[in-house]
Amino acid sequence: MWEDRESIPTWMPWITSVTVQQNDPRISRWALSTRQFNRDWSFAWLAQNLTPVRNQKIHWRSVPGVKGTPYVANRGAIRFYQKSENSCAVKLTISYEVPDILAPFAGALTPVVEGILATDMRRFAALASRGEPQAVASR
Repeated sequence: MWEDRESIPTWMPWITSVTVQQNDPRISRWALSTRQFNRDWSFAWLAQNLTPVRNQKIHWRSVPGVKGTPYVANRGAIRFYQKSENSCAVKLTISYEVPDILAPFAGALTPVVEGILATDMRRFAALASRGEPQAVASR
């Protein structure tokens, strides 16, 4: 499910779109929209998928290249830990630089982002436990 980047907004609704680049499928354009601190925010970035470790890790780093919105430098990984033959634990790790426009909110930003991501991971777990990768992938 995580390898189908364009379906990620299914369980991460603050990610409004992920578009894999035709000329280089390792690169995808991500767009994020959210309403926080009584204001609408939109950000976009390009992410380069790094070489995955099969059945263990998918990871990425942002690369410059999106014009017109504040750049969000970030990197992250999804790690999979096998629990049994039919299940695994999933851990999401993201690090990011707070864009200058959000610097006044930096102290409040971390718990907001952590809360959103925790909700997104619960949504992902619910989809995965229902065995719906086809439904997610077909979006």
